[in-house]
Amino acid sequence: MNSKLDNINSGEIISSKKITPTSWHIKLKVPFYIELDMDRNPGYIIPLLSGGEEEADSVIIRSTLWNYDIVRNTVEVIIHAQKENEIWLEKLSSGKAIQYLDPEEIIIQGLNADQYYLIGNADAQAFFHQFNRSLPFTSTVNSFIYSKQTGEFFPDTDGSYPLNYHIIYPFSPERVLHLFKKDFVRENENFIILLYCEQEVNTLFSNHFKKEWGATNSQIKISNFH
Repeated sequence: MNSKLDNINSGEIISSKKITPTSWHIKLKVPFYIELDMDRNPGYIIPLLSGGEEEADSVIIRSTLWNYDIVRNTVEVIIHAQKENEIWLEKLSSGKAIQYLDPEEIIIQGLNADQYYLIGNADAQAFFHQFNRSLPFTSTVNSFIYSKQTGEFFPDTDGSYPLNYHIIYPFSPERVLHLFKKDFVRENENFIILLYCEQEVNTLFSNHFKKEWGATNSQIKISNFH
């Protein structure tokens, strides 16, 4: 690495599996408790290093937290394959050591609502699964997860499919919004919207909710993953 990185820890890979054409599920055994404020913010990015700290060509791979077992000290993350990490992902195997950095918050929840609207592309699934699990049973969750192609959706850790999925083809940001509007209307004023889409789609939805639903900035949470 060209620059010094602080708080580097090392875990052991328990399993590594490709679960969709572009998504990998990695389960790690970590040496000690990771401090995560899941009540305040159930969404985290776990930065991983593709090589050792001293390796010049090592890069940071941003993975999405899917599940954290405090009792067993295991962390499950989802990594979305890209050109710069595909070869590295193929070489991962159980028993190998992997280095990780301190977690980064995706969206600070900080608010309570009667209804939540989870809107995102296929990359949002791990975060939305984790977020959905963190909510009280009294909350109503409305979800709209989309992909440009088939085969990109995967169930939660218990094998269930609690989210609603849509294939958008041919794809355009306008078609995503159009299909959402066919399925959902504002039911009350106590809602929070989570957007985890491409930037253009995030902007389109944000403007729609402010104009048509009277949403305030505090009711619209846009992920900082990208």
